Amino acid sequence: MNKQDLDTPYILIDLEKVEKNIADMQQIANRAGIVLRPHAKTHKIPELAIKQIAAGAIGITVAKIGEAEVMAAAGIQNIFIAYPIVGEQKLNRLRCLAQTVDLTIAVDSLVVAREVSLAFLQEPGISVDVLVEMDCGFGRVGVPEGQPVLDLAKQIAALPGLVFRGIITFAGHSYDAKDVFEIEQIAISEGNAARRTAKLLINNGLRADVVSGGSTPTARFANHMNGITEIRPGTYLFGDLMQVSLGSHRLADCALTVKTTIVSRPAADRAVIDAGTKVFTMDGEDSPIGTGRGYVVGHPGIIVSWFTEEHGILYLPEEARDLAVGQTLEIIPVHCCGVINMFDEAAAIRHEEVEAIWNIQGRGKVR
Repeated sequence: MNKQDLDTPYILIDLEKVEKNIADMQQIANRAGIVLRPHAKTHKIPELAIKQIAAGAIGITVAKIGEAEVMAAAGIQNIFIAYPIVGEQKLNRLRCLAQTVDLTIAVDSLVVAREVSLAFLQEPGISVDVLVEMDCGFGRVGVPEGQPVLDLAKQIAALPGLVFRGIITFAGHSYDAKDVFEIEQIAISEGNAARRTAKLLINNGLRADVVSGGSTPTARFANHMNGITEIRPGTYLFGDLMQVSLGSHRLADCALTVKTTIVSRPAADRAVIDAGTKVFTMDGEDSPIGTGRGYVVGHPGIIVSWFTEEHGILYLPEEARDLAVGQTLEIIPVHCCGVINMFDEAAAIRHEEVEAIWNIQGRGKVR
């Protein structure tokens, strides 16, 4: 089946571009002498996680237990949940998951660590690896570098059912960087903070064999992140306009588009498509290349101006005013991670043909 036969709105994933993006990031990790553990919250599709692992990734990162359960059911054995696990129901699921896969979790408080430990005491012989989350400047979750990490790590190492392995950082402030130089400096700073703290842990008799950091913007500077042992980029797989604005991705390598249909031509300079915020979301800033809330492939002059729930409003330059009701367009979104979570399935495309239809099995798995 040709991609033109697909109804709209529909997510299209260009396999050649995805495979190139996978290979390029794996090469970055290999050259830096570190491992790659990509974040699967970007794609939520087991088939893509399997491709990443086949290319050399040691496992995957997820945000929620629901995503981990989906990936484990697909046979993925090495999973890191980079999110605090809180609540009895989640702890019960975590304990069950740890019986089937090699599982690591992130913790940034003794309260959470103790609850996890108590949950695992109910299942003798089962344990979970733990990384302390360290805040390297983003200001979201995590304890400050240095002594606070050491204090928490000592307490975790003494808890039954938990195996302390090291630290995790996330330089999310790289997304607010003004230019590539600033992103590089943030990457170096993240690596330095992680290295100092890992050395402190080791000097105090604790393990630090895992020092996990990185994001898609900073990952390209992995060879400067001294002390980091693994990186966890996610968006690199598809790319989007946010990554283009940061210089982390080329527009030509963006692998995810949304196929839409023009459903109205209410004015000569205006067209309306069958996709609004329930498809594209409003996450992220406007296109850095002056095309509004998306980029229409093959029509760089079209402005994706604004959305309501079900409508996307396009403003058309002179050269695009022959577009008619019923014609289809492909649009690169501002932020791909939010868009993938809005769909039940995606089409894997190679040379314009549909090679597979993938269920987005992690979609909506927010618990």
